[in-house]
Order: sequence, then C-alpha cells, then structure tokens
Amino acid sequence: MFSEQFRISRPLFVWKFIYAIYDGLSSIFYVYVAAQIINSVTKVALSNGTASEVYRWIALLLVTEVAMKFVTTINTLFDRKLGDKVELAFNNKIMSKMYDLAQEQFEDEKFNTKIGRAHDGLNAAGRTLTEISWLTSSVVRFFGAFFIIIAVSPWVGILVVVFSIPGILLGIYQNRYSEKVYKENEPTERIAYRTRWLLIDPHSMPEIRLVNGFSALLRQWETYKVKMDNSYYEMTRKNSIRGLVTDLSQPLVETIATVIYFQSLVAGSIGLDKFIFLRGLTEQFVNSVDAIATSFQNMDQRFIELANFREILNLETSLANGTVVVEKPLTIEFSNVSFHYPSAEKNVLDDISFVILPGSKLALVGENGAGKSTLLKLLQRQYLPTSGQILVNGVDIKDIEQESYYSELSSLSQDFLTVSHLTIKDNITLGTSGRSTEKIDHVLELVGADGFVGRLKHKLETRLDTSFKDGTDLSGGQLQRLGVARAILRDGDIMILDEPTSAVDAKAEFSIFNNIYKEHEGRTTLIVSHRFSTVRKADAIIVMDGGRITEYGSHEELLKHGGLYKEMFEIQAEGYK
Repeated sequence: MFSEQFRISRPLFVWKFIYAIYDGLSSIFYVYVAAQIINSVTKVALSNGTASEVYRWIALLLVTEVAMKFVTTINTLFDRKLGDKVELAFNNKIMSKMYDLAQEQFEDEKFNTKIGRAHDGLNAAGRTLTEISWLTSSVVRFFGAFFIIIAVSPWVGILVVVFSIPGILLGIYQNRYSEKVYKENEPTERIAYRTRWLLIDPHSMPEIRLVNGFSALLRQWETYKVKMDNSYYEMTRKNSIRGLVTDLSQPLVETIATVIYFQSLVAGSIGLDKFIFLRGLTEQFVNSVDAIATSFQNMDQRFIELANFREILNLETSLANGTVVVEKPLTIEFSNVSFHYPSAEKNVLDDISFVILPGSKLALVGENGAGKSTLLKLLQRQYLPTSGQILVNGVDIKDIEQESYYSELSSLSQDFLTVSHLTIKDNITLGTSGRSTEKIDHVLELVGADGFVGRLKHKLETRLDTSFKDGTDLSGGQLQRLGVARAILRDGDIMILDEPTSAVDAKAEFSIFNNIYKEHEGRTTLIVSHRFSTVRKADAIIVMDGGRITEYGSHEELLKHGGLYKEMFEIQAEGYK
C-alpha cells in the first residue's frame, strides 16, 4: 500500500516525512526558547540580566512560531492534495474489483461483511500515511527529549519508557477486540442503516405512507440501532476501563520528574533555565510517548482496515473472464443446463435445452417463479450452469471474453438501472459512445418518448431527480420507454427484453414492439413478457414451468397443443372481454 501511495505522488510522499522530522525538532526548540525567555526575564527582575537579551529571545520565539505556522499551512495543503489522489486511486481499485467479481459472490453474507469492512479500508488508505507522519514526528520528539533528559536524569528517561510499553501493547489488544466486535455487528449495522435510508429516501416515502409502513420500519430501525449501539457501548466501556490504568501513569511520571528536577535545582546541579527547559521537555517527552502509543494503536487499526481492503482486492472472481472473442451473428445453445444458486441446493433450472438462432424472434413465458429470469442471468453470463453447457458460436460460455460478448447484447431487465443524478441523454447512452443526436432522436421516436422529452425545459439534458434544479420526475412507463431506448441504442446482435413494457399501456406497447422488430430486423430478439399480444408475434415461444421447458413452438402451434400456454392465453383473453 505504501508503494502505491509513493507511486501516486512521490514529492508529496517525501514531504510528509520531511515535515514529520521538522515538527518533532521544532517543538523541542520551541520549549527551549520559551525556557530561555522565562530565565532571561527572571534575571532582569533580579537585576542580573539585560532587556536586550529578553527581546532577542522573544524575537526568536516569534520567528519560530511564524515558521511553524507557514510550514503547517503548507503541510495542510499537501495533506489535502495527497489525500485526494490516494482516495481517487484506491476508490478506482475497489470499483474495478467490484466489476471483476461474479454476481454470486455478492449474495454471500460473509462476502458482504468483508465489503463493509473494506469500505473502512478506503479511508484508512489515506489516513495511514498521516499516522506514520505523526508517529515519525513523535519518535523524533521522543528521542530528542530522551537524550537531553537522560544526560541529566537517566532514571526519568527509563521511567517514561517503562511506563509506555503497557500502553502500546494495550492499544494493539484493544484494536483486535474492537475489530472482532465490528465484524460481529456488521450485518446488524447493514440492516439498521438500510432501514434508515428507506425512512429518509424521498422516493420510498410515498409508498411507505400508502402501506402505513412507517411505524414498522421505524421500530426495525430503532431495534437494530439500539442493538448495535449497546454492543459498541460495551466495547467502549471495556476499552475505557483498560485505558484508564495506563492514562493515570502520565501525570504520575511528570510529577516524579518535576520533583527530581527541583531537587537538582536546589542542589545547584542545574540552573533555573534548565529546570524550566527540562520540565517542559519532560512534558513533551511524556506526551510523545503517549502519542507514539496512540499512533501505534491507530496504525494497527489502519493496518487491520487495510488488510480488509487488500482481502477484497486479492479476491479471485468465481467467474473468470474468458479469452475467446465472439463475433456476430451469435448462435447460442443451451445443452442440458441445470442450475441452482450457490446458497441453495434445489435446482431452479432443470435440464434446459434449446437453441437461439441468428435473426430469430424468441419469447419466453411462464408463471412467476418458473425460472425465466434465472435463465436470462445464465444467458447473460452472470452465473455458470451447475451442469450442462451454454455454447456461444460453439464455444463454452465460460471461455468467452466478457467484454466482446456483452458488446453484442442489448439487455433490459425488469429492474433496469436508472442513474437519477444523470441526464436523460447520459442514461440512454450509458455504456455506448458515438451516438449522434439524430440517432438518439430517432430511437426516442421509436419508443414514443420524443413527446414528453421534447416538452421538458432541458430536453435531453434533464436529470431524473427533482432535487436538482434541472431535474424532473418521470412516470414508470416513461422510464421504461427510456430503458427500451437504451437497449435499442446499444445496437447489439441479440436484444434481451425482460418485461420491458409492464408499465406501458397496451396500445403503446403494440407500437413499441412493432418498431423494435422493425429496427432490429435481421438480428435476434428474446422477449420475456406476460402479455400475449406481444408474445404471439415471436417465431418461437418457450413455455417454462417449475424450472423446465414444457412446451415449445409458435403461437398457433401452442394453442393447438392445448397445454399451459393455451390455458394462460385464454385466461388473459377472457380478462379483455
């Protein structure tokens, strides 16, 4: 991690250590100058000195303080610059790793706990160098004071060192204990703060009001928050009691040192200036020991957090990227595919076999829970089959190079992604580039979105969030039209639409799908829908029930067959009478 920080900005990295050494030495020098001022003032008061000597020391103190202010200001600016660079680099690392990992890994609770702890590591990446800088400064101050003090009173130096060891060891123990508590509470914390977010999210609040769910969610937030807080309070209580024992040693050591220096002053071994200097130096000495112990404790905590961060960065994906680049047109074959999710034992898909030919129009129907969405996830290479094979142009899908495959898929899921703080244009061109304004306008017209987009004050530059002055709030049907527009703009060889127009009226849906088929002519379209007015236009329809393919054929063939498809079609047709 330090090599990464050094690579990010060598000058800023080096500056931190130069500043640390300066800070440690300047504080000792400051105590020395302050002691000389008091001593020279005392001499003048006793008629044994001159005012000019006092003024010289005061002038030197002013120069020292001004220099410290300038250097501290420069360090603050450098700290910010280095922190920003480190934050950017390490956030990019964790985001890239999230992209590389397989979807199934995100469904594991232990993995989610690691992710939560890794987020703390993001902050630790920037703070670690600052902790080392503080530690370096404290060590310089410690040894500078130690060598001066030990020359006058070796016992004082040894006493401070001996009293510091338990504090350092205790700090490390407390970190291990605290990390254990944090990990145990991570699932509780996740539930608490996700509930909290729902209760302050303006998009969730209307439905929460309508279902009278506020009180139930508030109770859940309070229950989990109190449980988490009680656990953290108990951790803090135990750490505070243990820490009090070592904290009490600091005033005791300073008192003993002051008595020893006073005895030396009375005996004539040292003068008043040395007494004042040593007294101030001892206070710095004791504080530096305390700072070293604190820095060790903080650094140990940072290293724990960085270890969590590294654990995620070093994690191998359970679905490695392949090396075979695919070229269109794509032929995809499911061959005896069965699948169950990693956290389950029962198959969601069982012995699925069918072929998607180039240029075909395929529909997938079935009751809820039949396995349709899971089949699409396998088709989209989010999971690999538990058994059987999925072949893309004759190559096992696990060996396919992911980016080349995804570039040929135009997908729209039921819960499609909208980024509310981005504009309409940014949302519908997400993942694509080089689309002309004319092409975008044409696609918006195909999906019937040109009318409402054209009426917006900022047109395509409108954000999808009313909390921005250039934002708006679109209906579910309008958002779905934009989702379909994005799928069309991707211009992939295979278009996969999972309930793409469930919030759109039947008349608009009919028009949209006519335009989709026309625009995507000669390429493959796969549609999942419960509306048979859309499904019946497909060349072939796959009927799923209980994770299996139970029927396959055209609309007319399936009606003649008299199975589940006909039953569902007639039920829906009856509803329109």
